[in-house]
Amino acid sequence: MPSALRRPRVRLLPWLLILTARGVASRAVELRSAPEPKKSGVSHFCGISVAGATACSITHSLVVPLDVIKTRMQMDSSIRGPLAAAAAVFKASHKRGLLRCCAFFNGIVPTAMGYCLQGATKFGGYELMKHGAFTRLRASGGEDAVQHWTLPIMLVSAAAAELCATTLLAPLEVLKLRIQTDAVSASRGLRRTLTHILRHENPGTLYAGFVPIAMRQLPYTVTKLVVYEVVVKVVTRSAQQLELAMSPESSGDRLRPYAIVLAGLFAGAAAAIVSHPADLLLTRICGCATSSVATNVAECVIADGFIEQAQYLMSMSLGEAFSGLGPRLAMTSIMTSIQFVLYDNVRLMLGVSGSLPPPPAVELVS
Repeated sequence: MPSALRRPRVRLLPWLLILTARGVASRAVELRSAPEPKKSGVSHFCGISVAGATACSITHSLVVPLDVIKTRMQMDSSIRGPLAAAAAVFKASHKRGLLRCCAFFNGIVPTAMGYCLQGATKFGGYELMKHGAFTRLRASGGEDAVQHWTLPIMLVSAAAAELCATTLLAPLEVLKLRIQTDAVSASRGLRRTLTHILRHENPGTLYAGFVPIAMRQLPYTVTKLVVYEVVVKVVTRSAQQLELAMSPESSGDRLRPYAIVLAGLFAGAAAAIVSHPADLLLTRICGCATSSVATNVAECVIADGFIEQAQYLMSMSLGEAFSGLGPRLAMTSIMTSIQFVLYDNVRLMLGVSGSLPPPPAVELVS
């Protein structure tokens, strides 16, 4: 094409991201300054579940390419580094030309569906259990008891909510790994892969990865939710003090979106590190049995029992247990920060941004 007819290349993406961030921040300030509507228990926790489902489904879908690269590194011990894994994924694709890039989005449909269910159950269940425990504790022991038991209640509530969420996530996580690690399953797609497993394999295969998924998700979720909640309070308080010191007439909430991003980065990094060995175990259990890239993995069939799986993890070297940590660390940190920004703003739009107030004390009439 002649140079005179060429259209100038305008890099719109950075400007769109900047404008979106400004719009989210300004909208957050507007919503926080508006009068808060009266909350009911059902609508409050339903709103939290919707916000969690939206945030988790979108963010996990966005980082599927990094997940594909991480999975390839875990399945093939001869690959060194994310770039080599990305090149291997690209070369292994059966499509031609730039369509080979579609291989980096294998498993996006079960990922979106699975984490929609998981996010709703995890966030909604966490807030519901925490609120119920604090309400009972406040009624029996007062605020001193609540302050003393805050961290244990947060830990137990996050673990219980994630256990319920893992039950919903496990089948879709198995399907995702089949699609990512087996070219035949990738060509079949989600529906036909599910049909194949139900017809030609034991339906219990869909829960073959339940133990390693729970081993991964429980420390992941507990670390993520608790670290985020602790860090965001500290960072938000510091950001408010800084903003008010610079501009006393400001609302003190303009820096909140940036505090959420920072807290999300910390929470995501911590969660990725503590849960990565179980993520490796999950990949090898659910992917290598049907994978054509697992020839370099010493053991492709791992026993189903929890003790045997724990022994398999203990037999690994530290480097092998944390193979693929680089892309997963980047994936989880970025994803978690974006996830909490979405979660916070969806809660604002639904009017469930604050905590549900405890019920009023009932005076006994003698």
